[in-house]
Amino acid sequence: MSTSAHPHGSLLLADDHGLVRHGLQLLLADVLPQLRVQLASSLAETLQALSTAGRFDLVLLDLTLSDVHGLAGLRRLREEFPYVPVVILSAQDDRDTVLAALDAGAMGFISKAAAPSELKEALTRVLVEHRIHLPQSVSGGMAAMPEGGGRELSELAALGLTERQIEVLGYVVQGLRNKEIARLLDRSEVVVKKHVTATLQALGAPNRTKLLVLLSQRGYRVPSMRAASAGGGAGESASDDGDA
Repeated sequence: MSTSAHPHGSLLLADDHGLVRHGLQLLLADVLPQLRVQLASSLAETLQALSTAGRFDLVLLDLTLSDVHGLAGLRRLREEFPYVPVVILSAQDDRDTVLAALDAGAMGFISKAAAPSELKEALTRVLVEHRIHLPQSVSGGMAAMPEGGGRELSELAALGLTERQIEVLGYVVQGLRNKEIARLLDRSEVVVKKHVTATLQALGAPNRTKLLVLLSQRGYRVPSMRAASAGGGAGESASDDGDA
């Protein structure tokens, strides 16, 4: 894996343990020195930062913040800021917890039990290579990728997916629900649901949660969400919208 390319961007790290927050901040400064990192110690601080500090490229969210219980914080964050990608950071990395987090809108999961070298690789996967990272309890281990590797979602056209379906898939894997995708693309939820259903069928995934696991195992990259919050897809023509 290549770690020579460092992205310009910003990350919000939310954890209620000071040693964890500042330790991860130091680790991020080492592996991703050009990334701007802001810290939050509670869900309230996280929501405040998202409201006032501008665009974040990613939120690393602990599941055990002091002012919220379990997945409730993730669900509220996804409701209020649906276009900000969220990766969970937690010591609870059993399969059920990971899958529940994906179902609630997380686009990845990093275990606090990982060794420092594994944590660096996981962060690089998410922030540099834009790939989904899941712990071994779900993914079965990290797939070996060539230098600078990772598949693009556009390659799924070989399965018969249309350009619009691949675009919708990119939003799905980042945790957006049908209503947010419909708003971005200026299309009805019915049309978006057809695209999602066709995509799941083409990939052999029974639901969105299993879809993320599959894409993680196969090493697919996740598109940038930078344009999404500005409505980047709205109003574009889509001659294939009624064909899914």
